[in-house]
Amino acid sequence: MFPKISDEVAAAIGRSPSGIATLDVLESLRLTDRSTLKTTISRLNKAGRIIRLKRGVYSANPLKDPFAAAQATFNGYLGFSSALYLHKLTTEIPFRIIVVTRRLSKLRQLGPYEFLAVALGGKAVGFETRGGYVLSSRPKTLFDCLYLPKYGIGWQKLADAYALGKMTENEWDEFGAYCENFLTGKRASTMAEAAKRMRRHKKWK
Repeated sequence: MFPKISDEVAAAIGRSPSGIATLDVLESLRLTDRSTLKTTISRLNKAGRIIRLKRGVYSANPLKDPFAAAQATFNGYLGFSSALYLHKLTTEIPFRIIVVTRRLSKLRQLGPYEFLAVALGGKAVGFETRGGYVLSSRPKTLFDCLYLPKYGIGWQKLADAYALGKMTENEWDEFGAYCENFLTGKRASTMAEAAKRMRRHKKWK
């Protein structure tokens, strides 16, 4: 006996990269017609067998990769404390996963995780692809954490993290460029002083 179509669709989502699949990809598998597929997905979501991340994007339940799921939900780059973890600058697994966007600010709870979109407008730049994720570069992560410290890990922990994972001169130049392009007046001076203090950190020596 063939398995129910709902089992096939749930299994297809679970086998997808990071346990995440789009409606178009599921339709391409030709498990059933589009109308039946959409009805099946809706029922699976209501039953808690899958999670609707956003329109046309679905995840296995429980989440297989919360970082990928957060990024798929908000279409931005992983930043702040989440980027620190993915850059291996911290070891504490964040249960609030932060995605930087240009305009969207939103919080969503999924199981033990909070997905938080933080809008940075024109400052939503400076990202790279690493390990299958799109995340802020190390210099941009530092800039963002100093610019909006409530989404970081505290100044002392941040200084310790960057002291252990020393930035290159090119990375410091990149950090300086963000300060020059995005800050003026007292805010620029404060950020520059924070960077100087960080580079004088005893662990740098």
